Amino acid sequence: MKPTVAIAGCGTVGTAVGKLLAGAGYSITGVSARSIERAARAAKIIGAKLFSDRAWDISRGARVVFITTPDDAIQSTCKAIAEHKGFDSKTVVIHCSGALSSEILLSARKCGAVVASLHPLQSFATVAQAETLVPGAFCAVEGDAAALPVVRQLVTDMGGVLMEITPGAKILYHAAAVAASNYLVTVMHLALELDRAAGMPPDVSFRALLPLIKGTLGNIGAKGIPEALTGPIARGDVETVAAHLETIKERVPSLLTLYRTLGLCTVDLAKAKGTLGKEAAQRLTALLGPQEL
Repeated sequence: MKPTVAIAGCGTVGTAVGKLLAGAGYSITGVSARSIERAARAAKIIGAKLFSDRAWDISRGARVVFITTPDDAIQSTCKAIAEHKGFDSKTVVIHCSGALSSEILLSARKCGAVVASLHPLQSFATVAQAETLVPGAFCAVEGDAAALPVVRQLVTDMGGVLMEITPGAKILYHAAAVAASNYLVTVMHLALELDRAAGMPPDVSFRALLPLIKGTLGNIGAKGIPEALTGPIARGDVETVAAHLETIKERVPSLLTLYRTLGLCTVDLAKAKGTLGKEAAQRLTALLGPQEL
């Protein structure tokens, strides 16, 4: 028999987790949010029996309690539930932060509960999008040995792919996710702004760049890094890079530092690939590195 589940925090993640688990046959006994109106909306979407603006009202009696508040409220929410005797002995308490480990749920453990974290490695802005993207997504989990069998089953039932890590790995794991997702947005902003300065409308620019992006991702998957690296730095084309820098400085100087930083990191990849000669590498490093005033 599947365990009962309560969810404290009714944002996108909490509501999506509740809906996915309800669809997988779990009984969602209650949901809570700071706003009673938000809790009511989430309960209706999920099909939960109870909703409240006090987390301990809905956590009592649940076999699994998800705390899906914003990261900076996870620890305080857990502590408030513990202080109001909202955890039963051996309750499995789970948060969904990518950066924080299960250790921040210490107050639940002091009540006899076992703790874990479960983080779907995906980016989503809406509940509907999360319902589509969590199935098939890798889900990083860590926590108490007694909690992990339940957490593994939850991942499986949501359609996720299990990826177990250690509590101490969470920060670097999350930094990697930030680099792959958030910084990709920053790199795309750089590309679109350079195209804008060249007179290309953003919508046309994105459609033009998208096949290149997909091709590069395909090459990384097929060849790995650094073999997938192409372009002027990989070829040692110093004059082209110099022309880039000169024009960016003239037309969009606010993007120059980012372009230099990315280029300098790319020199190291090109050296590792073996296509960049020593002299060209030295010239590029001098060109892209910090400049004397």
